Parts: sequence; C-alpha cells; structure tokens
Amino acid sequence: MLTKTDFMLYLEAPMHLWAAKHDQLEQTTPSKYDLHLMGQGQQIEKLARDFLVQEIMSIDRNLVLEFQRTFTDGRFEARMDAVVYDPTHQVYDLYEVKSSSSVHKEHVYDAGFQRLVAEVEVPVRHVNIVHVNKEYLRQGEVDVRSLFAITNVDEKVEELREEIAAGREDAWRVTTSPSPDGIMACLKPNACPCPATCHPGLPDHPIYDLPRLYGRKAQELRQQGVVSIADIPDAYPLSEKQQLHARVVKTGKPFIDLQAVKDSLAELVYPLNFLDYETFNPAVPTYDGYKPYQHMVFQYSLHVFDAPGSEARHYEFLATQPGDPGRQLVEHLLADLPATGSVIVWNQAFEASRNREMAELYPEYRQQLLGINDRIYDLMEIFSKGYYVHPDFHGSASIKYVLPVLVKDLSYEGMPIPKGDEAMMAWVELMAGKMSEDEAAATVENLLRYCELDTLAMVKNWEVLAQLVA
Repeated sequence: MLTKTDFMLYLEAPMHLWAAKHDQLEQTTPSKYDLHLMGQGQQIEKLARDFLVQEIMSIDRNLVLEFQRTFTDGRFEARMDAVVYDPTHQVYDLYEVKSSSSVHKEHVYDAGFQRLVAEVEVPVRHVNIVHVNKEYLRQGEVDVRSLFAITNVDEKVEELREEIAAGREDAWRVTTSPSPDGIMACLKPNACPCPATCHPGLPDHPIYDLPRLYGRKAQELRQQGVVSIADIPDAYPLSEKQQLHARVVKTGKPFIDLQAVKDSLAELVYPLNFLDYETFNPAVPTYDGYKPYQHMVFQYSLHVFDAPGSEARHYEFLATQPGDPGRQLVEHLLADLPATGSVIVWNQAFEASRNREMAELYPEYRQQLLGINDRIYDLMEIFSKGYYVHPDFHGSASIKYVLPVLVKDLSYEGMPIPKGDEAMMAWVELMAGKMSEDEAAATVENLLRYCELDTLAMVKNWEVLAQLVA
C-alpha cells in the first residue's frame, strides 16, 4: 500500500520515498526539540478531537463522527483524522487536523490524496482542514471552540486533482523501483534524511550554498551534472547576489564593499547597545494575552558601550519565577537598556516583532518598547545585503556562519547549549521544576552563557568591521 505519509514524503522529494522504502534513511536520535514538536502535535490532535466533537454536535446531533477511519483504493490507503457521516444526505465530510495556524499547499495535497482514496468507497461531499486559529487569544482556561478553525479546501483540491492522481502513480513507481537511478533527489542537503543517497560526495561549496537558489534553478543545474559552484558555467543566469557568491567561491577571495560597510556603521549612535532575546513559542498559549505560537521572551543579554574606546558593560536576565516570563523580563530590560543610542541586533525582524508584541501585552510599557524599535540597527544586513561576502559563509548571513570567519577564537562549539532550540528546551525543562538544585543551577548558568555569547559575537563582529573601515 502507498499511504498518505508515503505520498507526502514523495512530494518532499521522490528520493526520500525511495530511501524510506529501501531502508536507506539515516537513523538519527530525535533531539529534545524534535520530541517537543512531536508532543505538541499530539496535544493539538487531542484538543482538535474535543473541538470536532463539540463543533459537529452543535451543527446536527444526527451527524455521525468517526476518528481514524481507513479507506483503500487498490494500491492506495488513507486513514482520515475524522470522518462525518450525514445520514440526511447520505454523504461524508472529511477532516484533516494540522497543527499549523494556516493552510499550506502541502496540506491541500494531503487532503486531496485522502479524498481521491475515500471517494472510491463512499460519497464525499466536503474535505476540510482543521487548524489552529492564529487569532485566538487566551483568557483563562483554553477554549477549544476558539482555539481551532475549519477551512474548506474543496476548490483547491479539485484544481490539483489530476496532478495528485498522476503524482501518486509516480510515487508508486518510485516505491517499486529496484534502484535510485533516475529518481529526483532533494534540493536541501542540510535537512536531508538520506544524504548518502541524495547527495553522495557533496563538495565543500555546493550549488545549494547560493543565496535564494530556488528549486527550478537547482534542478536545472543538477540535470546538467553541476553540483559544485565552481562548475557553474559563467553564462548560466544567476541573480546579482548569486553571481557575487559564485565569484568569491571560484576565486577564493572574499568581497568587501568597504564604502557600503563604512556608511552602514556610520549610522550607529552611542551608547551602542547589543541586544539578543531567547524565546519559546508553544502552539497552545501558556499565559493569558498570548496567541498560538506567539513568542514568550524569557531571556536577554545586553552589551553596552557608552562611548568610543569605553569598556563594555554586560547585563543579563533569565526568567526563572512562575508566571509570564515577558512581564518579568521587560521591567529588567527597561532598567538596564539606556534610553538613547543604537540598539544593535542580528536579524531585526525577530527582536522588533517581540518588542511590538510585548508592547501589546504590557501597554504600560508600550512607548518605551516601541521606542527601542525606532533605534534598532541590524548588523546582519551588512552580510545579507552582500556588502561582505566570504566563501566560508556558505551563502548564509547567520551569525553561526559569520562568526567563525571573522573571529576565529570565539565559537559556539563545545558549549553545553550551542543552539537556540536547545536553549528553548533547556528553559522549558527548567521551568517544569523537575530538576535537582544542582541541575537547575547548571542549566541557568548554561543559558546565561549561551545568550551572552550571542551578544558578544555581535560585539566581536562589529569590532572586526570597524577595524576594516578605520
């Protein structure tokens, strides 16, 4: 049988489906964050069942609701999250539950596969996606009737019907193929579950490093046998940023637009305030006033330079008391952060969004929080806009890629908490209150040092850039 899960794996990349059916997927231990996402999905599914029971019964108590019903169509199998039978009209409505806050195209393919299989056995009237309602605002106990929304996807499924039917036939061909020859590999090696099958012998600077290299171009280059940036023909059409990255890879020489860097840094106003947040964004809001997937800011690190040549002052805060962490944090932040000067971040969209959200949550601090956004300077833009391009950035402007190139004696490697998702999970475990005193103390220290490194890394990168243009 080819299941819906198989079909979705095929849409992700045909080679992933082949690898799954031929035991070629790499066996990896799920991270704590992976386990969190799995648990969150199960929580959403359980709450969605409660929602459907209430919703369907409120429409018509004669409707028959059934969970996890399986349909088959020859080689294809579909297990529905929920099926509702309408005895009056003798038709069925299908419901698929998704933990996202909106309907994505892959959800329509998913629902379409389900419909094609189910309608062979029963008359299907509607197919719907049950998803988290992004406008839900928690006030008191979780209200499942407001937490979820239902979106009908009949028209979108019909638009894709022929494509889905042809796709599942090709997916079946992939599953029965004795070898991977001629099967399309994925275009995202960093997230590939079977790199030895999809990307054997990947070079140090593969074509996937090119910024914003979307599927069509990547597939064209693969079909031409081009995997390395060094082998891309000079005449191949690339965007300006892609051409620039390809050139620095081929020559081995970084590109630095000194005037652009100088002009950008000239915008900075003392005191310089290097700021970084750590957050947690659960699907089901934990505290009143929050929406689904809204970030709770639980930690910050702040390095302050009062004047040129001054020593940095460091401030930090980690919420460890019960209750909304954001309220605890914002009071400390506004006490530590100077009321003037540039607020330097890495990825302005993230910190600025958190400030706007906290301004809504805590209106008494609205003016100060929005005032921070008026002073924000995004240091990452020097790299994302292509003012400084280095082969070893691998087409990324992430601080995890930039720091090792600019500052070789500072690294996240070897830290007890080296990544943001690990920081998030460490804080969640800390707040669960199940650690020993020693474990809790060590976790607090590790969280503080990780966040401090984020702002220290910005400081060091800024110092290198300032030296370059001095």
